Amino acid sequence: MPYEVTAEIEGLIFDFDGTIVDSMPAHYRSWKEAFSSFGADFSERFFYDNAGMSLIAVVETYNRERGTDLPPAEVVALKDRCHADYLPTTRTIPEVMAVVARYQGVLKMAVATGSTRKLTLPLMERLGLTRYFDAVVFGEDVAHSKPHPESFLRAAEAIRVAPVRCEVFEDGEAGIEAARRAGMKVTDIRPWLTAGAPSTGP
Repeated sequence: MPYEVTAEIEGLIFDFDGTIVDSMPAHYRSWKEAFSSFGADFSERFFYDNAGMSLIAVVETYNRERGTDLPPAEVVALKDRCHADYLPTTRTIPEVMAVVARYQGVLKMAVATGSTRKLTLPLMERLGLTRYFDAVVFGEDVAHSKPHPESFLRAAEAIRVAPVRCEVFEDGEAGIEAARRAGMKVTDIRPWLTAGAPSTGP
């Protein structure tokens, strides 16, 4: 059955990587390559535990937890170069795109991602996604990354919908927490990837 948003919802906000596009394995591989170049190990568990953070925040968190002093901007720049090789193979997630297509022109919609404009916008354009969304908030547009609510609050402001009337679609714990802190309804899309989208929200 198609997903139905509830009557009070006027705006939909989507995370990007792992929610709209199936890009998380590619992001992990590019992170691992970048960290390896600096002589550091990057585990899959650390990657998924910190999914949704801005790229700079990922390196800063790594430094804080591991006691390292890796240069965040340099690691991110190398990660971006490594990730470019994976962009041509990245595809959308059908279960989420069904919601996007269903509510295009019906509700205001935005993307709020911790990733950079440099990585996200070309992929959105290649996959024909820009036409669906009224606003996009990139990682560099905010001072605080998820789980801070700033990116979702900025997205709600951009589409002119009160936070309490927004629903967020997410695949990461940091993003889910950010949506809750923003006072928004949140739907974890991870169960959809194995069971298909439910007919009503949780």
